[in-house]
Amino acid sequence: MPIQPLKKATFLKQMESAEQAPDISLDAIERYWNWAYSNADGAVQTCAFPVPTEDKSPDEMGSGHWVHARTFNEFKEFCKTYSGMWRYHIYSGVNTLNEIPEVGRGGAKHIDTVNHLSFDIETKRKSYGGSSKEEVWWCYQYALAQAKFMNEEYGVWPMIVMSENGIHMHYKVDFSTDNELMHGQSHKYTKWMTQRSMSSDYANTIEQKLPDSIEFGQDDVSDVPRVMKVPGTRGIKSENGRLCGIIHQPSKDKAGVITEDQVTVPDNAFEDEKREQKSNNETVSEVEVTPENASTDVMTRVNSLCKKEELFRKMFEGDTSNYSSRSEAEMGFAMKMLNHGFKPDEMNQIFWASGMSKWDEESDNYRERTIQKAVEGFDGNVVKDSTNGTFSFSRQG
Repeated sequence: MPIQPLKKATFLKQMESAEQAPDISLDAIERYWNWAYSNADGAVQTCAFPVPTEDKSPDEMGSGHWVHARTFNEFKEFCKTYSGMWRYHIYSGVNTLNEIPEVGRGGAKHIDTVNHLSFDIETKRKSYGGSSKEEVWWCYQYALAQAKFMNEEYGVWPMIVMSENGIHMHYKVDFSTDNELMHGQSHKYTKWMTQRSMSSDYANTIEQKLPDSIEFGQDDVSDVPRVMKVPGTRGIKSENGRLCGIIHQPSKDKAGVITEDQVTVPDNAFEDEKREQKSNNETVSEVEVTPENASTDVMTRVNSLCKKEELFRKMFEGDTSNYSSRSEAEMGFAMKMLNHGFKPDEMNQIFWASGMSKWDEESDNYRERTIQKAVEGFDGNVVKDSTNGTFSFSRQG
Protein backbone atom coordinates (compact mmCIF):
# COMPACT_ATOMS: atom_id res chain seq x y z
CA MET A 1 0.00 0.00 0.00
CA PRO A 2 1.53 3.40 -0.99
CA ILE A 3 0.33 5.08 2.24
CA GLN A 4 1.48 3.78 5.61
CA PRO A 5 -0.33 5.83 8.31
CA LEU A 6 1.82 7.46 10.94
CA LYS A 7 1.37 6.69 14.62
CA LYS A 8 0.22 9.59 16.74
CA ALA A 9 3.53 10.00 18.59
CA THR A 10 5.42 10.13 15.29
CA PHE A 11 2.95 12.60 13.78
CA LEU A 12 3.11 14.96 16.75
CA LYS A 13 6.90 14.78 16.77
CA GLN A 14 6.96 15.78 13.11
CA MET A 15 4.60 18.65 13.88
CA GLU A 16 6.96 19.84 16.60
CA SER A 17 9.87 19.62 14.17
CA ALA A 18 7.86 21.67 11.64
CA GLU A 19 7.64 24.49 14.21
CA GLN A 20 11.43 24.52 14.63
CA ALA A 21 12.24 24.15 10.92
CA PRO A 22 13.71 26.86 8.66
CA ASP A 23 11.40 29.07 6.62
CA ILE A 24 11.70 26.99 3.47
CA SER A 25 12.43 23.46 2.23
CA LEU A 26 13.56 23.52 -1.38
CA ASP A 27 13.45 19.73 -1.45
CA ALA A 28 9.74 19.67 -0.53
CA ILE A 29 8.97 22.42 -3.03
CA GLU A 30 10.70 20.49 -5.82
CA ARG A 31 8.97 17.23 -4.87
CA TYR A 32 5.62 18.99 -4.96
CA TRP A 33 6.34 20.60 -8.34
CA ASN A 34 7.46 17.30 -9.87
CA TRP A 35 4.41 15.48 -8.54
CA ALA A 36 1.82 18.12 -9.40
CA TYR A 37 3.07 20.06 -12.42
CA SER A 38 6.03 18.46 -14.19
CA ASN A 39 3.86 16.78 -16.85
CA ALA A 40 1.19 19.49 -17.06
CA ASP A 41 0.90 22.05 -19.82
CA GLY A 42 0.39 25.73 -19.09
CA ALA A 43 1.30 28.11 -16.30
CA VAL A 44 1.09 27.51 -12.56
CA GLN A 45 -0.78 30.29 -10.77
CA THR A 46 1.43 31.10 -7.77
CA CYS A 47 0.56 33.74 -5.20
CA ALA A 48 1.61 35.15 -1.84
CA PHE A 49 -1.19 36.51 0.34
CA PRO A 50 -0.87 38.51 3.57
CA VAL A 51 -2.67 36.74 6.38
CA PRO A 52 -5.26 38.80 8.32
CA THR A 53 -4.53 39.38 12.00
CA GLU A 54 -6.79 40.05 14.93
CA ASP A 55 -4.42 42.43 16.70
CA LYS A 56 -3.04 44.47 13.80
CA SER A 57 -4.57 47.34 11.88
CA PRO A 58 -5.57 46.53 8.27
CA ASP A 59 -3.29 49.40 7.23
CA GLU A 60 -0.33 47.29 8.35
CA MET A 61 -1.18 44.50 5.90
CA GLY A 62 0.66 44.20 2.61
CA SER A 63 -0.80 43.41 -0.80
CA GLY A 64 -1.00 40.15 -2.71
CA HIS A 65 1.73 39.14 -5.17
CA TRP A 66 1.36 36.88 -8.23
CA VAL A 67 3.46 35.03 -10.74
CA HIS A 68 2.48 32.63 -13.52
CA ALA A 69 5.31 30.11 -13.37
CA ARG A 70 6.10 28.02 -16.45
CA THR A 71 9.29 26.51 -15.05
CA PHE A 72 10.37 25.08 -11.72
CA ASN A 73 13.00 27.80 -11.32
CA GLU A 74 10.35 30.53 -11.57
CA PHE A 75 8.21 28.66 -9.02
CA LYS A 76 11.18 28.10 -6.69
CA GLU A 77 12.38 31.70 -6.80
CA PHE A 78 8.91 33.02 -5.98
CA CYS A 79 8.64 30.65 -3.00
CA LYS A 80 12.11 31.64 -1.79
CA THR A 81 11.16 35.31 -1.94
CA TYR A 82 7.97 35.10 0.14
CA SER A 83 8.24 32.03 2.38
CA GLY A 84 8.74 33.22 5.94
CA MET A 85 8.09 36.85 5.05
CA TRP A 86 6.00 38.52 7.75
CA ARG A 87 2.30 37.64 7.40
CA TYR A 88 2.61 36.01 3.96
CA HIS A 89 1.39 32.56 2.91
CA ILE A 90 2.23 31.00 -0.45
CA TYR A 91 -0.35 29.20 -2.58
CA SER A 92 -0.35 27.64 -6.03
CA GLY A 93 -3.09 26.65 -8.44
CA VAL A 94 -4.65 23.22 -8.30
CA ASN A 95 -4.90 23.28 -12.10
CA THR A 96 -2.57 24.85 -14.64
CA LEU A 97 -3.72 27.81 -16.73
CA ASN A 98 -3.88 27.59 -20.51
CA GLU A 99 -4.18 31.38 -20.66
CA ILE A 100 -2.69 34.00 -18.36
CA PRO A 101 -5.39 36.19 -16.76
CA GLU A 102 -5.06 39.95 -16.97
CA VAL A 103 -5.73 40.33 -13.25
CA GLY A 104 -5.83 38.11 -10.17
CA ARG A 105 -6.01 34.36 -10.22
CA GLY A 106 -8.19 34.06 -13.31
CA GLY A 107 -11.21 31.83 -13.69
CA ALA A 108 -12.52 28.62 -15.16
CA LYS A 109 -12.27 30.09 -18.66
CA HIS A 110 -8.47 30.02 -18.33
CA ILE A 111 -8.40 26.27 -17.61
CA ASP A 112 -9.03 23.53 -20.18
CA THR A 113 -8.43 20.45 -18.04
CA VAL A 114 -8.92 19.66 -14.37
CA ASN A 115 -5.70 17.92 -13.35
CA HIS A 116 -6.24 17.52 -9.63
CA LEU A 117 -8.96 16.93 -7.09
CA SER A 118 -7.89 18.53 -3.82
CA PHE A 119 -9.35 18.21 -0.33
CA ASP A 120 -8.86 20.94 2.28
CA ILE A 121 -9.45 19.57 5.79
CA GLU A 122 -9.30 21.79 8.86
CA THR A 123 -11.20 22.13 12.10
CA LYS A 124 -13.69 24.90 12.75
CA ARG A 125 -12.22 27.68 14.85
CA LYS A 126 -13.67 30.79 16.47
CA SER A 127 -10.79 32.95 15.28
CA TYR A 128 -8.45 33.16 12.31
CA GLY A 129 -5.64 31.87 14.48
CA GLY A 130 -3.92 28.54 14.07
CA SER A 131 -4.91 25.00 14.96
CA SER A 132 -3.25 23.05 17.74
CA LYS A 133 -1.15 19.99 16.95
CA GLU A 134 -3.93 17.82 18.41
CA GLU A 135 -6.48 19.35 16.03
CA VAL A 136 -4.21 18.75 13.05
CA TRP A 137 -3.79 15.14 14.17
CA TRP A 138 -7.55 14.66 13.99
CA CYS A 139 -7.60 16.26 10.55
CA TYR A 140 -5.01 13.67 9.52
CA GLN A 141 -7.26 10.88 10.79
CA TYR A 142 -10.18 12.34 8.88
CA ALA A 143 -8.03 12.60 5.74
CA LEU A 144 -6.93 8.97 6.00
CA ALA A 145 -10.57 7.88 6.33
CA GLN A 146 -11.50 9.75 3.17
CA ALA A 147 -8.42 8.43 1.38
CA LYS A 148 -9.50 4.88 2.18
CA PHE A 149 -12.94 5.55 0.70
CA MET A 150 -11.48 7.17 -2.42
CA ASN A 151 -9.13 4.24 -2.98
CA GLU A 152 -11.94 1.71 -2.74
CA GLU A 153 -14.18 3.74 -5.06
CA TYR A 154 -11.69 4.95 -7.66
CA GLY A 155 -8.43 3.05 -7.10
CA VAL A 156 -6.35 6.17 -6.39
CA TRP A 157 -4.01 7.43 -3.67
CA PRO A 158 -3.34 11.08 -2.82
CA MET A 159 -0.35 13.16 -1.98
CA ILE A 160 -1.05 14.16 1.66
CA VAL A 161 0.26 17.49 2.90
CA MET A 162 0.33 19.10 6.34
CA SER A 163 -0.86 22.65 5.61
CA GLU A 164 -0.01 24.10 9.04
CA ASN A 165 -3.64 24.26 10.19
CA GLY A 166 -4.83 21.00 8.72
CA ILE A 167 -4.40 18.51 5.91
CA HIS A 168 -4.50 18.88 2.13
CA MET A 169 -4.95 15.87 -0.15
CA HIS A 170 -4.26 15.99 -3.89
CA TYR A 171 -5.54 13.33 -6.30
CA LYS A 172 -4.72 13.11 -9.99
CA VAL A 173 -7.77 13.36 -12.26
CA ASP A 174 -8.44 13.97 -15.95
CA PHE A 175 -11.66 15.98 -16.33
CA SER A 176 -12.72 18.42 -19.01
CA THR A 177 -14.32 21.76 -18.27
CA ASP A 178 -17.26 21.29 -20.62
CA ASN A 179 -20.26 23.51 -19.90
CA GLU A 180 -22.39 20.63 -18.63
CA LEU A 181 -19.78 19.88 -15.94
CA MET A 182 -19.42 23.45 -14.70
CA HIS A 183 -21.54 25.62 -12.41
CA GLY A 184 -19.76 28.95 -12.55
CA GLN A 185 -16.26 28.17 -11.29
CA SER A 186 -17.36 24.93 -9.63
CA HIS A 187 -16.85 21.49 -11.21
CA LYS A 188 -19.63 18.93 -10.88
CA TYR A 189 -17.42 15.85 -10.54
CA THR A 190 -15.07 17.28 -7.93
CA LYS A 191 -18.01 18.56 -5.90
CA TRP A 192 -19.68 15.15 -6.02
CA MET A 193 -16.57 13.24 -4.94
CA THR A 194 -15.90 15.67 -2.10
CA GLN A 195 -19.47 15.21 -0.92
CA ARG A 196 -19.32 11.42 -1.12
CA SER A 197 -15.99 11.11 0.70
CA MET A 198 -17.21 13.34 3.53
CA SER A 199 -20.38 11.30 3.85
CA SER A 200 -18.66 7.90 3.79
CA ASP A 201 -18.88 5.44 6.65
CA TYR A 202 -15.14 5.83 7.22
CA ALA A 203 -15.45 9.59 7.65
CA ASN A 204 -18.49 9.20 9.91
CA THR A 205 -16.53 6.80 12.14
CA ILE A 206 -13.82 9.41 12.71
CA GLU A 207 -16.40 12.11 13.41
CA GLN A 208 -17.95 9.92 16.11
CA LYS A 209 -14.55 9.56 17.81
CA LEU A 210 -13.85 13.30 17.92
CA PRO A 211 -13.42 15.09 21.25
CA ASP A 212 -16.38 17.37 21.97
CA SER A 213 -14.18 20.43 21.50
CA ILE A 214 -13.34 19.61 17.86
CA GLU A 215 -15.49 19.90 14.74
CA PHE A 216 -14.27 19.52 11.17
CA GLY A 217 -14.63 22.40 8.74
CA GLN A 218 -13.70 20.84 5.42
CA ASP A 219 -13.97 23.09 2.37
CA ASP A 220 -15.39 22.06 -0.96
CA VAL A 221 -12.64 22.97 -3.43
CA SER A 222 -14.53 22.22 -6.62
CA ASP A 223 -13.83 25.67 -8.06
CA VAL A 224 -11.25 24.86 -10.71
CA PRO A 225 -9.03 27.98 -10.28
CA ARG A 226 -8.59 27.11 -6.60
CA VAL A 227 -5.17 27.71 -5.02
CA MET A 228 -3.71 25.58 -2.20
CA LYS A 229 -0.84 25.98 0.26
CA VAL A 230 2.60 25.04 -1.13
CA PRO A 231 4.40 22.39 0.95
CA GLY A 232 7.93 23.41 1.78
CA THR A 233 6.83 26.97 2.61
CA ARG A 234 6.12 28.41 6.03
CA GLY A 235 2.70 29.02 7.54
CA ILE A 236 2.39 31.64 10.25
CA LYS A 237 -1.19 31.38 11.50
CA SER A 238 -0.30 29.11 14.42
CA GLU A 239 1.43 30.41 17.53
CA ASN A 240 4.93 29.40 16.46
CA GLY A 241 4.36 28.97 12.74
CA ARG A 242 4.95 25.67 10.96
CA LEU A 243 6.76 24.59 7.83
CA CYS A 244 4.15 22.93 5.63
CA GLY A 245 5.29 19.51 4.53
CA ILE A 246 4.55 16.38 2.52
CA ILE A 247 3.44 13.50 4.74
CA HIS A 248 2.76 10.87 2.06
CA GLN A 249 3.78 10.93 -1.59
CA PRO A 250 2.82 7.84 -3.59
CA SER A 251 4.76 7.37 -6.80
CA LYS A 252 2.96 8.50 -9.93
CA ASP A 253 2.53 4.97 -11.24
CA LYS A 254 0.80 3.92 -7.99
CA ALA A 255 -1.17 7.11 -7.39
CA GLY A 256 -3.60 6.43 -10.26
CA VAL A 257 -5.77 8.87 -12.20
CA ILE A 258 -9.54 9.33 -11.97
CA THR A 259 -11.11 9.67 -15.42
CA GLU A 260 -14.55 10.90 -16.41
CA ASP A 261 -15.85 7.43 -17.20
CA GLN A 262 -15.34 6.46 -13.54
CA VAL A 263 -17.69 9.13 -12.21
CA THR A 264 -21.48 9.04 -12.29
CA VAL A 265 -23.39 11.85 -10.63
CA PRO A 266 -27.12 11.21 -10.02
CA ASP A 267 -29.47 13.74 -11.59
CA ASN A 268 -30.86 14.71 -8.17
CA ALA A 269 -27.45 14.98 -6.45
CA PHE A 270 -27.73 18.69 -5.73
CA GLU A 271 -31.50 19.07 -5.37
CA ASP A 272 -31.17 20.65 -1.93
CA GLU A 273 -28.94 23.39 -3.38
CA LYS A 274 -31.33 23.95 -6.29
CA ARG A 275 -34.31 24.29 -3.96
CA GLU A 276 -32.45 26.76 -1.76
CA GLN A 277 -31.40 28.74 -4.83
CA LYS A 278 -35.00 28.83 -6.09
CA SER A 279 -36.16 30.07 -2.70
CA ASN A 280 -33.53 32.81 -2.78
CA ASN A 281 -34.53 33.80 -6.29
CA GLU A 282 -38.15 34.24 -5.21
CA THR A 283 -36.95 36.47 -2.40
CA VAL A 284 -35.00 38.68 -4.80
CA SER A 285 -38.14 39.57 -6.73
CA GLU A 286 -39.38 41.29 -3.58
CA VAL A 287 -36.33 43.54 -3.15
CA GLU A 288 -37.08 47.20 -2.56
CA VAL A 289 -34.34 48.67 -4.74
CA THR A 290 -34.67 52.25 -3.48
CA PRO A 291 -34.63 52.13 0.34
CA GLU A 292 -34.63 55.36 2.31
CA ASN A 293 -31.96 54.28 4.78
CA ALA A 294 -30.13 51.18 5.93
CA SER A 295 -31.64 49.77 9.11
CA THR A 296 -29.81 50.12 12.41
CA ASP A 297 -29.48 46.35 12.71
CA VAL A 298 -27.91 46.04 9.27
CA MET A 299 -25.41 48.84 9.90
CA THR A 300 -24.48 47.38 13.28
CA ARG A 301 -23.56 44.12 11.56
CA VAL A 302 -21.71 45.98 8.80
CA ASN A 303 -19.67 48.05 11.28
CA SER A 304 -18.76 44.92 13.21
CA LEU A 305 -17.59 43.14 10.05
CA CYS A 306 -15.57 46.17 8.96
CA LYS A 307 -13.63 46.02 12.22
CA LYS A 308 -13.00 42.28 11.99
CA GLU A 309 -12.38 41.75 8.30
CA GLU A 310 -10.12 43.89 6.11
CA LEU A 311 -11.54 42.77 2.76
CA PHE A 312 -15.15 43.46 3.77
CA ARG A 313 -14.12 46.92 4.98
CA LYS A 314 -12.34 47.69 1.72
CA MET A 315 -15.33 46.56 -0.32
CA PHE A 316 -17.73 48.59 1.81
CA GLU A 317 -15.53 51.66 1.42
CA GLY A 318 -15.67 51.20 -2.36
CA ASP A 319 -12.12 49.94 -3.03
CA THR A 320 -12.40 48.23 -6.44
CA SER A 321 -8.67 48.25 -7.28
CA ASN A 322 -8.40 44.45 -7.34
CA TYR A 323 -11.12 44.05 -9.96
CA SER A 324 -11.07 44.72 -13.68
CA SER A 325 -14.42 46.55 -13.65
CA ARG A 326 -16.88 48.16 -11.25
CA SER A 327 -19.57 45.58 -12.06
CA GLU A 328 -17.12 42.77 -11.22
CA ALA A 329 -16.33 44.47 -7.90
CA GLU A 330 -20.04 44.84 -7.13
CA MET A 331 -20.57 41.15 -7.83
CA GLY A 332 -17.67 40.23 -5.52
CA PHE A 333 -19.13 42.41 -2.77
CA ALA A 334 -22.58 40.86 -3.28
CA MET A 335 -21.08 37.36 -2.93
CA LYS A 336 -19.27 38.49 0.19
CA MET A 337 -22.50 39.75 1.75
CA LEU A 338 -24.32 36.51 0.89
CA ASN A 339 -21.57 34.55 2.59
CA HIS A 340 -22.09 36.60 5.76
CA GLY A 341 -25.81 35.80 5.73
CA PHE A 342 -27.25 39.08 4.50
CA LYS A 343 -30.61 38.84 2.72
CA PRO A 344 -31.17 40.47 -0.69
CA ASP A 345 -33.05 43.45 0.82
CA GLU A 346 -30.23 43.96 3.32
CA MET A 347 -27.62 43.69 0.56
CA ASN A 348 -29.30 46.49 -1.35
CA GLN A 349 -29.34 48.67 1.77
CA ILE A 350 -25.61 48.06 2.23
CA PHE A 351 -24.87 48.91 -1.40
CA TRP A 352 -26.66 52.26 -0.96
CA ALA A 353 -24.73 52.97 2.24
CA SER A 354 -21.38 51.83 0.82
CA GLY A 355 -18.76 53.67 -1.17
CA MET A 356 -19.50 51.67 -4.32
CA SER A 357 -19.44 54.35 -6.99
CA LYS A 358 -22.48 55.09 -9.14
CA TRP A 359 -24.77 52.58 -7.39
CA ASP A 360 -27.21 55.41 -6.80
CA GLU A 361 -26.92 56.50 -10.44
CA GLU A 362 -27.94 53.13 -11.88
CA SER A 363 -31.46 52.12 -12.77
CA ASP A 364 -33.69 50.05 -10.52
CA ASN A 365 -33.44 47.27 -13.10
CA TYR A 366 -29.63 47.26 -12.96
CA ARG A 367 -29.58 47.15 -9.16
CA GLU A 368 -32.13 44.35 -8.97
CA ARG A 369 -30.37 42.39 -11.72
CA THR A 370 -26.99 42.64 -9.94
CA ILE A 371 -28.39 41.15 -6.75
CA GLN A 372 -30.39 38.57 -8.71
CA LYS A 373 -27.26 37.35 -10.53
CA ALA A 374 -25.32 37.13 -7.26
CA VAL A 375 -28.00 35.01 -5.60
CA GLU A 376 -28.32 32.74 -8.64
CA GLY A 377 -24.57 32.19 -8.79
CA PHE A 378 -23.92 31.94 -5.05
CA ASP A 379 -22.74 28.51 -3.91
CA GLY A 380 -21.05 29.35 -0.64
CA ASN A 381 -18.41 31.48 -2.37
CA VAL A 382 -16.03 32.95 0.19
CA VAL A 383 -13.99 35.85 -1.20
CA LYS A 384 -10.82 35.60 0.83
CA ASP A 385 -8.32 37.85 -0.86
CA SER A 386 -9.25 40.19 -3.66
CA THR A 387 -10.52 38.00 -6.49
CA ASN A 388 -9.27 34.83 -4.85
CA GLY A 389 -12.08 32.72 -3.48
CA THR A 390 -13.02 29.28 -2.34
CA PHE A 391 -16.31 27.48 -1.95
CA SER A 392 -17.11 26.68 1.65
CA PHE A 393 -18.89 23.37 1.91
CA SER A 394 -21.81 22.33 4.09
CA ARG A 395 -22.57 18.65 4.40
CA GLN A 396 -26.03 17.72 3.28
CA GLY A 397 -28.26 15.42 5.24
